[in-house]
Amino acid sequence: MTLQGRHVLITGASGDLGRAMARTFLELGADLALQYRSNSAPVDLLLKEAEKKGREAFAVAVDLAEPGGPDRLAAEVMRRWPTLDGLVNNAGGARPQPLEEIAPEDWDRALRLNLTSPFRLLQLLLPVLRHRGGSVVNISSVAALTGGAFGPQYAASKAGLIGLTRSAARDLGRHGIRVNAIAPGPVESAMTSSLEEPVLDSIIGATALRRLVDPTEIADTAAFLLGTGTALSGQTLVVDAGRHFT
Repeated sequence: MTLQGRHVLITGASGDLGRAMARTFLELGADLALQYRSNSAPVDLLLKEAEKKGREAFAVAVDLAEPGGPDRLAAEVMRRWPTLDGLVNNAGGARPQPLEEIAPEDWDRALRLNLTSPFRLLQLLLPVLRHRGGSVVNISSVAALTGGAFGPQYAASKAGLIGLTRSAARDLGRHGIRVNAIAPGPVESAMTSSLEEPVLDSIIGATALRRLVDPTEIADTAAFLLGTGTALSGQTLVVDAGRHFT
């Protein structure tokens, strides 16, 4: 499999999944646009790795949950690149909260980050995705299917992302654009490490493989969807060590 010479935007590049995907895509020959909100250190390392491999890479610091954030990111990507081959909507998250403690602003921010910003980026970047029939990968979560431990605001926004994936795939196939989703979980990451030990033990115990998913396993799945999975569109691939069976 190769992504040689393809232009790929990864949002949430400073997080565990973002870093794993960036490194995998670089190994496969991609050029990268890396979005992050405030933690620049991991992204700086990725830029150095890209330089060593002779790949083009640049970073954009912007909060995608803030008004105008997706617009600023899309404008910078289109300023740099006339074509975009891959969009990975990976930025996301929510603070674990029980339903009765979720304030309206917590709910709104989760939806803006996890659902509205992927929609807006897809909409804004259509002109550059259409040139060569790009591939979009939305990072949802198994919480969209099970509820999950991160609260209803997270589960609802990630479920909405699956709906967006299916609808966009139907609408954009005429342009040769494929849209798929990955539903990871539970992944070995900062998010899972923030859970209380009994909660995490319960989650792991509910997986068929009795383990967390490694970020590289999500990265490999995303690379497949960007690269050789050319007949797939509108699909949600559940990569969760056997936690949820459809």
